[in-house]
Amino acid sequence: MRLGSPQMLRLLAALVAAAALASPAAPSAATGRLTFPRDHFGHPQSSIEWWYFTALAKDASGTPYSVFFTLFASKGGFVPVSQVVNLATSAVVGHTEEVGLGKVGPSALDVKAGHARLRYTRPSNTWSFAVDTPAFAVSLVQRATKPYALHGGGTGVIRQSVAGPSRYYSATRMTATGTLRAGGEQLALTGESWFDHQWGDYLDDPRAFDWDWFSCRFGDGTELMLYQFLDPATGQPAAGFRNGTFVAKNGRTTGVTSFGASTATGSRTGTCFVELSYP
Repeated sequence: MRLGSPQMLRLLAALVAAAALASPAAPSAATGRLTFPRDHFGHPQSSIEWWYFTALAKDASGTPYSVFFTLFASKGGFVPVSQVVNLATSAVVGHTEEVGLGKVGPSALDVKAGHARLRYTRPSNTWSFAVDTPAFAVSLVQRATKPYALHGGGTGVIRQSVAGPSRYYSATRMTATGTLRAGGEQLALTGESWFDHQWGDYLDDPRAFDWDWFSCRFGDGTELMLYQFLDPATGQPAAGFRNGTFVAKNGRTTGVTSFGASTATGSRTGTCFVELSYP
């Protein structure tokens, strides 16, 4: 699900509605160098913030699953979204979208919203999420195996199209273990995941939520993130808003300032997750 899609715009509208029932937002977010674990937690002074996970996991039989979980937070409202797809059959195993009230404080992260829960455990540097409904349940415990990657050329700040700056960092390679319950079966899952954390003051600007995004984990231990913002009027890439980050095996980051797409045979193979904008 891309951030500019009708489904996501519907969720953002629900988030705004939920936030309207809560307290107003604080003044604009402060700037400064990102520090951990502080910046893993909430930034309630920002108009929008999200914690985003994509995983490729397999059950004991080797069946692969795409596992997606995101928690959006804004002005006292939450929207948790989850989806699991069986990649062998392309069947959607389960999908949830909910709305809740609350805030993530600046010193801890343990959020319950609807049937979802997201936690960060500081001593073990562990991220865990769980969704438990009568028809479907999924949970993953994840731990970064490389340093957190600061996007924007190592600054942790990118331009969210013309809407302004956004704080953005990732854990580009994480171990992932958990369970999946669906169709009366309880399955153990193991795999790898990718985590993004982003926040800023652009909730009310639709130009901030129309993009193409790619994240790849390669077999040689490197990762690549690429994105381009689109012009909502034309659907074409917006000039000057195409960037990315290459992460070496040792965790060192290199900013990517331009890129193109083509069909080619190369030396790197791996797993990629893609969000594409459609007309």
